[in-house]
Amino acid sequence: MKPEDTLKRNRFYHCLEYDHDQTGELCLISCGLEQCDGGVCYGSDIKDYYCLHAVLSGTGVLRINGQVLHPRANQLFLLKEGERAEYIADEQDPWKYCWVGFKGDAAKKMCDYIGFTDEIYCLDSRIEVSEFYSLLYRMHEKPEMNFINDLHRRGILIELLALAMSATQNLERTMTSMRYSPEVYVKRATEFIRYNYATITVNDVVEYVGFSRSYFSTLYKQMTGISLQEFLMKCRIERSKELLVKTELSVQDIAVQVGYDNPLNFSKAFKGNCGLSPLHFRQNEKKEKKNE
Repeated sequence: MKPEDTLKRNRFYHCLEYDHDQTGELCLISCGLEQCDGGVCYGSDIKDYYCLHAVLSGTGVLRINGQVLHPRANQLFLLKEGERAEYIADEQDPWKYCWVGFKGDAAKKMCDYIGFTDEIYCLDSRIEVSEFYSLLYRMHEKPEMNFINDLHRRGILIELLALAMSATQNLERTMTSMRYSPEVYVKRATEFIRYNYATITVNDVVEYVGFSRSYFSTLYKQMTGISLQEFLMKCRIERSKELLVKTELSVQDIAVQVGYDNPLNFSKAFKGNCGLSPLHFRQNEKKEKKNE
């Protein structure tokens, strides 16, 4: 770009730049929005961070790692850390794009999850690229460099990378590679039930972990020796025992607190589990305390 065009560029170019020496899992290095001038050339240089572009309109040429690509509207392209790249906006139909630069211990993994593995640098987006633009615009709403705004922009960076993972055509493969171990899912389902037993069903549990009911129910029982429904009932019954012993709440009120709309269904489940009705259980517990 010619020096006299600098002012013109600044009208359509907005960029926030951060310290390149940051360390951590994910660090924001830059974020920007631009309507490029026709024929403008960037590079050729080697990036010390990853730079993800979302193209809103136009096209251009990307020369990277021996490849010549033509990123266009509704595509994402990535400049990778440690690789030389040059990109030139088309003379007649130049790019309008937004970008985010980032680095850190988890940066490469995030790019792999999006689909930029090996020598892949350009991907179609399933999602309207305007959504990326909206996120980048939010980063620039409060440009002041202070701790609160920095946290705000880091949060948007994570949101943007998650959006990119959802947007790529490699979504199915990406999600498979991002699965946790079965032990993690079983542990999280168990904790989810413990914290929410009064307001959930088994369907809520399997929706939370993201598997089909038949598959996860089988997996859960194989790993714990108890079914999801049985563990859900166990949590409810254990809590109802505490309430029967430590409070004077009615059986009906206790039923509601542990997740039963019908006190008769609660009493039936309680007796099936403990061998006594809720009232008899309460009476027996009181007798034992008196005899201590």
